[in-house]
Order: sequence, then C-alpha cells, then structure tokens
Amino acid sequence: MKPNEPSRTALLVARQRAAHQLLDRGSILDDPFAMKILREDEKDVLQFANAHPLASIGRLFTAARSRIAEDALAGALDRGIRQIVLLGAGLDTFALRSPHGALEIRIYEVDHPATQAWKRDRLAEAQLTPPPWLTFVPVDFERDDWEQALVGAGFQPNSPAFFTWLGVVPYLTRDAIGRTLGWMASIQNSELVFDYMEPPQAFAEEMRELVAKRTEQLEKMEERWASRFEPAGMAALLRTHGFSDIEDIDFQEIKSRFGHAVQGLAPGQAGLHVVHAKRRPGGQVGRARE
Repeated sequence: MKPNEPSRTALLVARQRAAHQLLDRGSILDDPFAMKILREDEKDVLQFANAHPLASIGRLFTAARSRIAEDALAGALDRGIRQIVLLGAGLDTFALRSPHGALEIRIYEVDHPATQAWKRDRLAEAQLTPPPWLTFVPVDFERDDWEQALVGAGFQPNSPAFFTWLGVVPYLTRDAIGRTLGWMASIQNSELVFDYMEPPQAFAEEMRELVAKRTEQLEKMEERWASRFEPAGMAALLRTHGFSDIEDIDFQEIKSRFGHAVQGLAPGQAGLHVVHAKRRPGGQVGRARE
C-alpha cells in the first residue's frame, strides 16, 4: 500500500461485509455497523457485489472467516483469555459489536497509521463511539516494531492472548510471516485465527482467471500477494513455532457450513483456508490436527 494512504483492500473487504448484510441478511455474520462505518449508499454496495459473477465467493469467504474467528474467540474467552489483538483490523467492527465487555476484555487494533486514521474518521462521521475496551495501535509494519508498540499500548506479554490476522498473510513475505508467528508463539496459551491462499492450481479454472485479474489490480494499488502455501507446508510452519493444536478449514468445508446462507453463490473451488491454532506450553512437533 502507498505510505500515506489507507489500504484499498480494507475498503474492498468492508464492502463485502456490507454486501453480506444487504444480500444475505447477515446470516453468517450479523454486523449492524457494516454499512454505517462504510459510509456508502446501498445501491453502490449492491453494484459492487454484483460486478462479477464470482463475487459471491469472496463475500462468503469474508463473512465466514470472521464468523470462524469470532466463534473461536468465544471459546478462548471461556478458557480465560482476556487480551484480543486484531492485526490489520481495517474497518472491522467487532469491538463495537462485542458482547463480551462485562468480562473486562482488552481489544487492541493494530494497523497502518493511515488506515487507522481513516477508520477513526469514519467512526466519527457515523457517530460511532469506540468502546472503552478498545485501544488503537498505529503501526507501519515496514518501519516500526509492532510488538513493541503493542506492549507500549498496554498489552501484557506474560498473559495469554487471542490474535486474529485476517486478510493479511497472503500479502506478507514468508520471512515476515515466520517472524510474526514466532512472536505470537512466545505468548504462552495464545490462540490465533488467520487465513491463507494455496497456489493457483488449487483454484477452479474460472477462479484462476479472476485471481489473475485481482493480482493485476493489486499491483496497481501497490498491495500485492506475496505468499501462498500448501496445507501441509502451513501445518509444518505452525508446528515449527510451537503451535500444537491446529484446525485448518478449507474452502470446501466453508461452503458446506455456510454456503447455503449466501444468495446466488457461484460454483467453483477456491484454494482458501482459515486456520485456528493454539500455542500450548511445551508444544511439540507432531501434535497438529490437519
């Protein structure tokens, strides 16, 4: 992304979440703030949602990965976790929607300063007040030490945490992904939900054409995909960093769970995955569940 501009992909994801509310009645992810924070007309969101016959697949995946993350978080809160970190939060509205405020949770949204300032402006325009449990942590991931910034904002590295890392991993180099996993794994009893992409051959032919066009668009926006993984390779990477309980949910399972809830869902296979991983003390290689 350009240094002084908010992320264009964050805007695209926000439009998908809003379209899910309009077309699918929020049946996967009920988000009453999606349209409010977007600050766009319904007709424009619907035009975006219907611009391509395969757009419904992106709408399904965007809603499903957030639903999976929020369901996993509910379980983590039952296990006593109270720190929640959203890496690359974009226009995500979970902090506004969270039903867990009575648990004395702390939510840290970590994002690029330009994107975060843009979000805060939209919140103000929509007269949406950030809740007391939310802390904004502006970080330029290419220049700043995001871990130090997070701790400086009040995060307790000696207490367990739940991390969401949605829509980010494909844009990072493998070195950057490894470093980030390493730091998160240093937090004992931490949990993580993120998504990743397989190589192009894992996509149906018509999807490969769409992915190629999307790649061109990203190049123009200076937001390019940098990493893809085979499922076995991702599991091995997570085990290397001590994540000992790994659930990898592929697109076929996502369609089986949630596809009925998306109006006019297009057919096709996509090499998209959502992973829920847990870091337990003394996690050893070989405990992954794939």
